[in-house]
Amino acid sequence: MHIGMKVRVAFFSFLCLILFACSDAAFMYPGSSGCVTGAERWDEADRLFRNDDRWLGGDGAASIDLGEGRVLWLFGDSFIGPGYSRDRRSAVVVRNTVAVQRGYDPSRASAAFYWSIVEGRPEAFFQSPGPSWYWPGGGVLVEGRLLVFLMEIEAADNALGFDAVGWAAVLVKDPVREPSRWSVSRVRAPRNDYGVIVGSAGGMVIDGYLYAFGAHSADHGAYILRWELDDAARGDLMHPQWWTGDGGWVDQGLLTHRPDPVFKNAQMEFSVHYEEAAGRFIQVQSETFPKACLVYRWSRSLTGPWSMEKVLYCPEEAREAGVLFYAAKAHPWLKGPGLLCTYALNSLNEDRLLDSHDLYYPAFVSITIASP
Repeated sequence: MHIGMKVRVAFFSFLCLILFACSDAAFMYPGSSGCVTGAERWDEADRLFRNDDRWLGGDGAASIDLGEGRVLWLFGDSFIGPGYSRDRRSAVVVRNTVAVQRGYDPSRASAAFYWSIVEGRPEAFFQSPGPSWYWPGGGVLVEGRLLVFLMEIEAADNALGFDAVGWAAVLVKDPVREPSRWSVSRVRAPRNDYGVIVGSAGGMVIDGYLYAFGAHSADHGAYILRWELDDAARGDLMHPQWWTGDGGWVDQGLLTHRPDPVFKNAQMEFSVHYEEAAGRFIQVQSETFPKACLVYRWSRSLTGPWSMEKVLYCPEEAREAGVLFYAAKAHPWLKGPGLLCTYALNSLNEDRLLDSHDLYYPAFVSITIASP
């Protein structure tokens, strides 16, 4: 596929983010008068992703805390240059890459990037066995092992040129090692007949279970599944339970139809994390494309009920004609002047994308929370 075409479709793969503003949509913490008072770019942290001779940009930017000052980053379509030039026109695009950040403060940390080499050429770090390819969803540590969810994507005769057709997962038994030395195995994971891309919004471990969110590309509903933690740590995801609302948790094999979503109007990618100060789960995503504002929901439980979505922030960068703002996520384990988030910028103008280095790198935003 032509390099420009591959990148132009990439922006549809990751559409989630988290930002707060102290306004009509401000989130007031229970039992306090505190709220988020602002959001601003943190340019000093952006250098983390812009100093490599060969990795010349990527989107997605999901992160996992590996512990001991190490953070794993998962990227979608990424530019890999030859090393002697930072010209993206000399680069190739691979479907996914990873990086390891050393140090929790991104303005002071370093990052090493990884991809596969096949017959002397850069290729995706997580490779698909067939003509499809993988874009990362999210990842989570499960009893010391790393589980990464992957969205299976195929070329399609539609407006986007691709379609999400399924999901997969891989297990890394030795995430303390460098990614080039990982032992990566495919996880046993069942297909479902409902079109839900499981793990597209990552997962989390709570009270002996692994939970994962997924979305449906057609009905735009958000769904939640869970597994026994011991099964997940062994690399066995064959027996998920789905949240069905009034019916509670039901084994996938006993489902007779797709459950009702836990909330509607979800993007394929969105972010969920537990905010200690608020005592609530926060879910954030972009509005339905091509709108360029961020919205959030909150809930006291992963299974809901979830609040209605409210607008949080509309980035100035998206005002430039043809520029796309997407793929934002929160990274609560990072250290900085506030809650740290990243987002991606892309362009429908191929020349604009290839000739400029102000686009297609994760950009940091610092979120300021007022003291109670």
